[in-house]
Amino acid sequence: MPEMIEMQLKWGIAGVGMIAHDFLTALDTLPPEQHRVVAIAGKDVDRVQRLATLHKINTAYEGYEQLARDASIDIVFVSVLNLQHYEITKLMLENDKHVLCEKPMGMTYKQTKSLVDLAREKGLFLLEGMWSRFFPAYDALEKHITTGGLGEVYHINVQFGVQINDIERNLMKDLGGGAVLDLGVYMLQLINFIYKEPPVDVVCTGHLSKTGVDESVSCALKYKDGRTATMAAQTRATMTNKAEIIGTKGTISLEYFWCPTVLHISAANSTEWTLPKGKYKFHFHNSAGLSYQIQECWDCINKGIVESPKMSLDESILLSKLTDTMRAQLGVLESEL
Repeated sequence: MPEMIEMQLKWGIAGVGMIAHDFLTALDTLPPEQHRVVAIAGKDVDRVQRLATLHKINTAYEGYEQLARDASIDIVFVSVLNLQHYEITKLMLENDKHVLCEKPMGMTYKQTKSLVDLAREKGLFLLEGMWSRFFPAYDALEKHITTGGLGEVYHINVQFGVQINDIERNLMKDLGGGAVLDLGVYMLQLINFIYKEPPVDVVCTGHLSKTGVDESVSCALKYKDGRTATMAAQTRATMTNKAEIIGTKGTISLEYFWCPTVLHISAANSTEWTLPKGKYKFHFHNSAGLSYQIQECWDCINKGIVESPKMSLDESILLSKLTDTMRAQLGVLESEL
C-alpha cells in the first residue's frame, strides 16, 4: 500500500503579543510535516519583524488585510486584543481561512453567534481558543466522572484571581478587558464541561473600576436536579486558582484548572503529564500546553471536521450568553439578549 501523506497545515498569525510568542513556541514542538507558520501580521511593524525574525517566519505583514488575502495560508491564529477578535476573525473567514481565535471569540453573544453562522455558512473550521479543553487532564477527569468515580456531582467551586489590573487593557473598557472575559470564562467552561447544560439561574455581584471595567466578580449558578456552582474572579489579588468538584463519592481538587498537568483523584490515584519543552521561554504558566489545542486543529481539519467535538461552537455561543448575563448584572454592558 502507498504511504499516507500527512497534510501540512499552513498557519498565519494575527497579533504579536506575548500569547503569539507562546503559541509559536508551542507550535514549534509539533511535527513540522504537520504544521508550518508561513506569515505573521500586526499593526506595529517593528514588533512584527522582531517576532518573525525570532521564530524564522519568512513573511511579515503590517496590518491584517494582506494576511487575509494570502492564498498560501490555511488557518489563522487570532491573538489580537479582545475587542478586535470579532473584526479580525470575520475578516479571515470572509477570505476563506479556517480560524483559531483566542477567547473570547466575540465581545458579546451577537458577535459570537455572527461568527459561528458565518463559519458554518462557508463550511470553515472555527475554534474558540479554550485551550483548557485539550489538556489530557480534562480527558482523564471526564472519564472518572462519567464512569461514576465521583458519584453524582452536586457542586463545583472555582476561584481565579491574578493581579492584572495594572495591565492597561484590563483597565480600559474600550480595549475589552475585565474579570469576566479574561478570567471568568475559564471558570464557566469548566463548570459547563462537567454539567453539560446551561444553568437555570445566575446571580452575580462584583466591583467596577473607575473606567467601568469589572475588576472582580462573584457568581452563584443554579442547575437542575439540585446541582449548584460558585465562581469568583479577582484582578487585584491572587486567589487559590483551583477548582473543587464535589460528588457523592468524594471531591476532586484541580489546581491550575485552566491548564492542569496533574489530576489528583485520591492519595493513591494521581496522574501527571509532562509538557513539551519549548525552544524559547514561555511568558505564561504552562503555555507549552497550547500545543494540545494546535494539534486539535490539525486533527479536525485533516479529517474534514469543521467543529471540534471537545469545544463545540454551540458551547461558545452558550458561554457568550452567560458572560453577557454576568456583565449586564455587574453593569458593564446593557443586556442584549
